[in-house]
Amino acid sequence: MPKGNNKRRRVTKLKANDYGIHLLVGTRGPRAWKVTIYRDGKTFNRLFSFSRYGGREAARKAADACRDELMLTHLPKLTRDIRQRLIATNTSGHPGVHYRCYTGIAYWVARTTLRNGSSVTKSFRVEHYGYERAKELAIRERERQLDSVGEYRCFKVVEGEQRLMQLMVEDPSLEISGF
Repeated sequence: MPKGNNKRRRVTKLKANDYGIHLLVGTRGPRAWKVTIYRDGKTFNRLFSFSRYGGREAARKAADACRDELMLTHLPKLTRDIRQRLIATNTSGHPGVHYRCYTGIAYWVARTTLRNGSSVTKSFRVEHYGYERAKELAIRERERQLDSVGEYRCFKVVEGEQRLMQLMVEDPSLEISGF
């Protein structure tokens, strides 16, 4: 067996409530906690070795504190901000509003994806409302849809949201919008 294989590391996820913290395991067993937080295309990594912090528990406390600090200083975006991003194929100039023509029938469509992954869609026929009026109605409908969805922080995993709520319960002086 080549010597290089002896130095392989693996990162294991322990429990669902350990958001952003993983146990780093070497060939001789567990050796460190690794904190990883992803925000806006950036990755924040910190390593807390047992030897440097004086044991497994002390390293875990330091990792928890670091994770909590990273979460509070790098909050996820609000869902409305994410949903207001224009994609490259958008032709209307308004996020969530697009023009469609099916079998000779033209529509302006307002579409919003909900938190559970489903979507809400409403269309306005150009033949019935006219081109500009149908577009205006679709834009207004999109705003109504966004208002009905509400404002919340957009975590990719539910554990992150749960941890942030737990931090807010532990420290009521934290004022974080979107909760």
